[in-house]
Amino acid sequence: MVNLDDLELNDILSRSGRPAVHVRRRRNDQGEVLSNESSSHYQWTSSDGDKFFPAGRPYNTLPPGLWEPKYCHSRGYFCEKLKCNTNDLLEFPETHCERVVKEIRKFWDREERFRKNNLVYKRGIILWGPPGSGKSSTIKLVLKDVFERNGVAMKFDQPPMFLEVVRIFRKIEPNTPLVVLMEDIDAIIEEWGETDVLNILDGVEVLDKVVYLATTNYPEKLGERIINRPSRFDRRFKMPHPGRKSRRLYFEHLLKTNEYQIDIDKWVKDTEGMSISHLKELFIAVCILEDDYKSVIKTLQTMVEETVSSNEDGNNLGFAQFKNEED
Repeated sequence: MVNLDDLELNDILSRSGRPAVHVRRRRNDQGEVLSNESSSHYQWTSSDGDKFFPAGRPYNTLPPGLWEPKYCHSRGYFCEKLKCNTNDLLEFPETHCERVVKEIRKFWDREERFRKNNLVYKRGIILWGPPGSGKSSTIKLVLKDVFERNGVAMKFDQPPMFLEVVRIFRKIEPNTPLVVLMEDIDAIIEEWGETDVLNILDGVEVLDKVVYLATTNYPEKLGERIINRPSRFDRRFKMPHPGRKSRRLYFEHLLKTNEYQIDIDKWVKDTEGMSISHLKELFIAVCILEDDYKSVIKTLQTMVEETVSSNEDGNNLGFAQFKNEED
């Protein structure tokens, strides 16, 4: 008699006349076969007390990081962690980057005062400005700070999905600092409508211990109910192109050893009015791809001039009406 426990799957199939299949079985250091199912299950879970399903390792809180709300038909709503590198970041001295970070740090440090005055512990901030003006870098600095406070950030681009997941999140973690990241909020409103976004900001289910951080390249597309209600977005910061000090800081950061023998003073002078993206392209084209500096800088300067000309022709209608409250 053959003991089936001693046979591999292919042995069983061959004895039964069925074709063999290729199966890789996990084994420990002693050569013992490990079960693929049991290796990832740590406990039972049940929603009704009748049906129990094996579940993975339990966590009391989400690890600090940037999370995206998701849904699958077999398991329901869940969070998926996104890559978010918050190392080696720069705070540009002539932008509102540093002010935004300080504003949010001050908010996190004033929880007791909010509670004492029976105020909802939430804050809303909009960053606006042209592409490449440092909005993404500012966001990463804000996220780095909340991660250091054992908080999390949650991506907001599908209001219905976000609402379901954040309800679950707050039931499990009522006291975890939360940053709701609303990048390109104008595009979100265009796709989903203003009402869904307003319901998240100050609807029936108001979130607590939260910072709403929104960005837009086109503030003129935002309605009055979004931009002129402090209870929704309390502060607005224009992110200008980097000034001389900021451009120098960025180039010194890229050219740490100056192995390329670059005249940084000339680079700073020639890049007036350029965005961080332009500065990065200059470095890549000249230092990495070894393109001719004069040709590259001329191309970039032409791009900047064309952008300014386009705005002056009226393609940016209404932009001036959305003023930075620090001006």
